[in-house]
Amino acid sequence: MEDLLMAMSKERLVLISTGKINASQKYEQFTEDDLKKMSAATGFVLTPTDDYNAYKTNYSEFITAVAAQAAVLPDGKVFYVGLPVINASDAYVYSSADYDRLKKFIIAIHEKYASDSRFKGFYFTNERVFGTVSVSSPTSNAMVKLMNDLAYVIRNDPNSKIYKEFIWAPYLGYNYTYYTINQNLGIVANRTNIFNTVYLQSAYYFTPDRGKWNASTRLGVPEKNLELAVKCAQQNKVFNYTANDDRFVISSSAVGGTKTSSTKIAIDMEAEDSLRWNSATFRPYYEKECAAYSPLITGGTCPFVFYAGSYNGIIKANLCQSIQEFYQNGGCKLP
Repeated sequence: MEDLLMAMSKERLVLISTGKINASQKYEQFTEDDLKKMSAATGFVLTPTDDYNAYKTNYSEFITAVAAQAAVLPDGKVFYVGLPVINASDAYVYSSADYDRLKKFIIAIHEKYASDSRFKGFYFTNERVFGTVSVSSPTSNAMVKLMNDLAYVIRNDPNSKIYKEFIWAPYLGYNYTYYTINQNLGIVANRTNIFNTVYLQSAYYFTPDRGKWNASTRLGVPEKNLELAVKCAQQNKVFNYTANDDRFVISSSAVGGTKTSSTKIAIDMEAEDSLRWNSATFRPYYEKECAAYSPLITGGTCPFVFYAGSYNGIIKANLCQSIQEFYQNGGCKLP
């Protein structure tokens, strides 16, 4: 297996949910033996819930959960730590309180793992930018300004002396705001150096849940999102559709006109426990996703992160087998 993995993408991460599900429930923790079932992965991203109310402004319980999960990571596996989510919406305005709390969190995690060579950096957990982003002034958007300020703490600040990576896994657009979602993330990825790597979620696997694109209501997932994600990763720049309409023609020009950033454009592989419990519905989507992404991972240059939910999906629904097969040889294996 070692010789085969030499040809695979060098970065093969797995997102694992850590800490609380909501204010009253906790995710089940992975054991070292659980994580060894994904031996072809190069590392893990320890992520918090996307429920703002689980932690609100007190992150101490999440720091404790991160420490417990990091303590059982298999030897040789790197890890990133997800930032607690901000309470974002189209009405979001820049919050110095958000910045101060997240900065303290970042510093606390870094101080804990400063001497641990396995610790590679931080993950921005919110999966889209709200509002609109200007090509000429991206940080005039409140969320982008927060991202940028946090990136400075993580990557460049001579006072914090952290100098770690900052990564993000936004989803490509769906429903009536799909075009704006893509433009926003494209400007961040193409025109700023906020993130080292941006892993694109096509949302294709989840099409049965959200419904195929309905032109009359402009709801659902554009079925060409998978093709769009592949093009972005192949050319290392984010594209959008040519217009905010129902033709879904992929543009020949990158979002923002020209990619000026050093940000790496990568892929977020998607599956959930539904692949096992509702295989008849989800299997065709997963198989097509595997077929589209297999050349990217076996080509050896495109970084990957695999989203498969929490312990319930990865271990109880046996998605660890699917992750292992894809990361070992680009194969498609049902759990």
